[in-house]
Amino acid sequence: MNAKEQLQHCGLAPTANRVRVVEALAQAVGPRTPLDLLEHLAQRMNRVTLYRILDLLVEHGVATRHNAGERAFRYCLASGPLGHAHFHCTRCGQTQCLESQALELDLRSLCAKLPMRVEGAEFHLSGLCQGCLIA
Repeated sequence: MNAKEQLQHCGLAPTANRVRVVEALAQAVGPRTPLDLLEHLAQRMNRVTLYRILDLLVEHGVATRHNAGERAFRYCLASGPLGHAHFHCTRCGQTQCLESQALELDLRSLCAKLPMRVEGAEFHLSGLCQGCLIA
């Protein structure tokens, strides 16, 4: 599904700026800060517009927002209603998206066992990435 279709599927009008942000998130290798996204977008929109679009994308389930213990939130495209896991390297600062299947983590099953309705989940690992382990 392309960016325009993703936005329409979630009930959002595919404005040019929204499409640009979704495309930037899709092209990113891992979660990105708003500053990273602004640099990628070559300053084609102002910071306030970007933050409003990111909030809207999170609200409509197109993107997820998470904190890796840093000052800035990071954003990535959503992968299902319960999201996916992230790994943050405490040495180099890089954050990576991890597929829940790779961790053998069944969030749906876990949430079904809880006596409440879970509408979102975030699973975060931290430590040293492979590159920092080798260095």
